[in-house]
Amino acid sequence: MILYIENPKDSTPKLLELINKFSKVAGYKVNLQKSIAFLYTNDETVETEYQNILPFKTAPQNIKYLGINLTKEVKDLYAENYK
Repeated sequence: MILYIENPKDSTPKLLELINKFSKVAGYKVNLQKSIAFLYTNDETVETEYQNILPFKTAPQNIKYLGINLTKEVKDLYAENYK
């Protein structure tokens, strides 16, 4: 599942609480060891702050999802996937 959230400092705890609430009904659980956060930010201090707050690992520069390499920069998508 790919999820885009704004203001992860406030949204992530609420999201995890909501998922845990409905996991009893739907059978979904969040595996924090396998979950990866892909931060779209240009500010290094904000990125390190989010890395300390979020319970997920953070991806370095790209993630492979469903056979497609997702990159932080949109201009790199074509070069990364159609070499």
